[in-house]
Amino acid sequence: MAGVTTIKTGIGEGVAELLDVLGRTTDAMLAIDGAFRIIAWNDAATELLGYTADEALGRPCQEILCWTDRCGDVVCDGFCPAAEPGGPDEVIGTREVLGRSAAGRTLWLSASTIVPPIELREECRLVHLIREVALPPELERIIVERLDGWSPAFDGGDSRLDVLTAREREVLHLLTEGLDGGAIAEKLFLSQATVRNHIQHILAKLGVHSRVEAVAFALRRR
Repeated sequence: MAGVTTIKTGIGEGVAELLDVLGRTTDAMLAIDGAFRIIAWNDAATELLGYTADEALGRPCQEILCWTDRCGDVVCDGFCPAAEPGGPDEVIGTREVLGRSAAGRTLWLSASTIVPPIELREECRLVHLIREVALPPELERIIVERLDGWSPAFDGGDSRLDVLTAREREVLHLLTEGLDGGAIAEKLFLSQATVRNHIQHILAKLGVHSRVEAVAFALRRR
């Protein structure tokens, strides 16, 4: 169960309890106040995005998230549409975005947004639940085409996929089929943490920096 850290001032007991419940998930969770400062951060957010709670809390959300859409247009900035006050039944749709970890790794993310009851929104404007997802197959094909001629830093004679274990090959194959970490964990009867570790080992062994590059690497060698 993921631990949740909330900012110490300006948060009432009701909001703190709400955020504690919402943060008990394997998805990354962060909450934002009316001034769009981060007021809550769970352990899964640290694992996915690389920032500790101390590094994230109190900062403007756009400084941490830096989201863009698949065309490279900025999604998360000081002019976020969610800054406009909504009605009592306000709903913000889930969207897929490109983000970046603290270490500079590109992440393809699915971001769901929960809007608290209207009486709580001054303290907590919204809550993001974020998970890393595999790329849609059509986008993978575009990336493979654009990466034509690219290769990571290996000696030309290396049989690059041979450095992977049988399990790592299995995980990489499922990534190329469009499965995300949760679906891979379910299919292979593994924990999501174990799958994340396998993916990190795959990236390190192939000399790539993201799942996108690993998938492109594998697809080009089929």
